[in-house]
Amino acid sequence: MVVRAFFDDCAIPGNLIGALDAYAAAECVWENTGLPTATGIDEVKGLMQGFIDGYNLQAIIVELLGIAVSGDQVLTERIDHLDDESGNRIASLPVAGTLEVRGGKIVAWRDYFDPRPLLPEG
Repeated sequence: MVVRAFFDDCAIPGNLIGALDAYAAAECVWENTGLPTATGIDEVKGLMQGFIDGYNLQAIIVELLGIAVSGDQVLTERIDHLDDESGNRIASLPVAGTLEVRGGKIVAWRDYFDPRPLLPEG
């Protein structure tokens, strides 16, 4: 399954952009709660690069709690564990998401989560 393979590739340190190259379609749209929508693979990779640069993010280890497939829609309930280049945990975020897959590529990725664990304390 494309979504599981994508998540597996995101867990490889330093491979977040590579996972997008392998599994996201050129027209992919990525929506995250409270963030601007990234449209097209270049914007999607730019948003991911922003997370890499801003948080020293190197891997997303997805703990899949539930998955359901209906046609080209893949619904997930998961905990995304965000790790830096030293393998230290930056945050663990409960996420509900929907990914749309067509022709073996992700064409839409929508995640719904509470971003407060990523905000500076204060």
